[in-house]
Amino acid sequence: MTSRGGTGAGSAADAEAVLAAFARTDGGVAAARRVARQFQGLDDGERSALLWSEDDGAKLVAVLLLVQAMREHPDPELTDEYLSAAKAERFDDPALVDLAAEELVGAPLVGGSTGPLFALVKSDVAMVRRIAIVSTLAFVKQGDAEVPLGIAGRLVRERSDTVQSALGWVLRETGKRASEPALVAFLEKSARFLTPAARQTATEHLPPAARDRLRG
Repeated sequence: MTSRGGTGAGSAADAEAVLAAFARTDGGVAAARRVARQFQGLDDGERSALLWSEDDGAKLVAVLLLVQAMREHPDPELTDEYLSAAKAERFDDPALVDLAAEELVGAPLVGGSTGPLFALVKSDVAMVRRIAIVSTLAFVKQGDAEVPLGIAGRLVRERSDTVQSALGWVLRETGKRASEPALVAFLEKSARFLTPAARQTATEHLPPAARDRLRG
């Protein structure tokens, strides 16, 4: 992957400059977005140093930089870089999945093979399995309920809250944006496998009678 040039601070900066800039903020996601925009021309190698660091803030900025780069120049190597870190268990914070998986992993697969998503489901790493379900939001936003419900069906018996919390969120969005009948049909078969919190989230936007019935 070629290094992308840039203007402003990012074009001549290094990972330590990014960390120093982030340290002057409140450490939140909004601040990380501002820092990522400021350093959008950061060299690929410096971005990788942030992604593989031990610093949570560094990883957050790095993931947002990957998303920015994907928006500017779609490149499968950006997806590979992101997934490599996830598979190596570098991600402890679900935000690193929730802010990026849809654009880095899901969107490139819309209209093509979904095999890579189903492969992620088989990972031993909970955050990678979370990526599998969160990535399907790209399909949900295209009105496709089949892919998210297919992935959810393979993960619904998962006991990890890392996965269950994402299931609740994605199932809710599937019902809102893609197909409420498909969500109800899925939950009629599988709601009992969701944790109570995930089941509550998944049914939030259903009509009261269906919601109460499916929550048991």
